[in-house]
Amino acid sequence: MKLSALKGMPVVSLGDGTKVGAVRDVLVDTAALRVVALVLEGSSGASRLPFAAVRRIGADAVMVERVELTQGATGQATTEQLRSLEELGGLKVVDGAGTYLGDVQDVDFGEQDGQVRELVAQRGGILGMGATEARIPVAAIRGIGTQLVTVDLATTAG
Repeated sequence: MKLSALKGMPVVSLGDGTKVGAVRDVLVDTAALRVVALVLEGSSGASRLPFAAVRRIGADAVMVERVELTQGATGQATTEQLRSLEELGGLKVVDGAGTYLGDVQDVDFGEQDGQVRELVAQRGGILGMGATEARIPVAAIRGIGTQLVTVDLATTAG
């Protein structure tokens, strides 16, 4: 599943049938290459839902057991390794030979474990039309910085 598919999706509590909020963004730990939280927008403001608290991601909603599993967004420590989908989008992808492969457009992840499976990068084209797409498997990712994603050319070849 693509991280971008989660944006705007309602989050619903199975325990009492209430809508907790809607997914505003997704936080990825760039060191562990794993989704760690969903940033929600609800009637009481922004909050975070740890990905471990997600029971199921359906076609139309994200299901959680109880509304109490969300955490208020204020006062939470953030680390350099946490990046939102918005921050990941547009990062330039460069291989070990210094070849530009494209800009990150989306991230594919496992719905059950939150593990990043691959990055989707695009290069060229106009408004996405005629662009070349590169799918970068997680094993090829060497590092994710503030401006670049570096990948191992040998792992992406083939």
